[in-house]
Amino acid sequence: MIQVHQVSFSYDEFSVLEKVSFRVERGEFVFLVGSSGSGKTTLLRLLYGDLVPLEGHLSVVGQPLDELNKVRLPYFRQKIGIVFQDLKLLSDKTVQENIALPQKLIGEKPQAVKENVAQLLHQMALTHHRAARPTEISGNERRRIAVARAIINKPLLLLADAPTEGLDAHLSSEMMAILDALNFQGMTIFVATSDRELAKKSNKRIIELKDGAIR
Repeated sequence: MIQVHQVSFSYDEFSVLEKVSFRVERGEFVFLVGSSGSGKTTLLRLLYGDLVPLEGHLSVVGQPLDELNKVRLPYFRQKIGIVFQDLKLLSDKTVQENIALPQKLIGEKPQAVKENVAQLLHQMALTHHRAARPTEISGNERRRIAVARAIINKPLLLLADAPTEGLDAHLSSEMMAILDALNFQGMTIFVATSDRELAKKSNKRIIELKDGAIR
């Protein structure tokens, strides 16, 4: 599902990742753990083709990323769900409009979009907020919107950057239960977090990133 081989990346003269290698198999639930600034977000951006490594090779959902071009990139990303650290919700759109956006972008039929959004609103306990704006609801609810939007196209792989950031222990457990359920249904889950305790409690495989390298 994910193959990373000897990948390095720098911002100008500042090295962020150095010869990173690991694999994630189809159906796994894996945590990428590291402190702030360790390179977690940069690595996720490499995995969904937002950045290009200086050296090394990446393959995600069977696609060698060095073979992608601007035309093929959108089709590749349809196979991946992404929960961004800053969520990237559209403040001028309602909850249901935010969730529906990926389906509208691929030209899904309006009735199917309506049904899929309704299902996810129910699944994420957001039905009563469907007409609200993201700024009008809690941080926990905004994170559930971001997950719903990321999975509406039924991706093979979900990349989640700090999905429990800012949540207390109870709400973090609720978010992990949502991700566990998706994994049980067959989705591969790759979560980047600085919360080592959360990762340890999950009883999942942990990849530790420290000073730009796997430890």
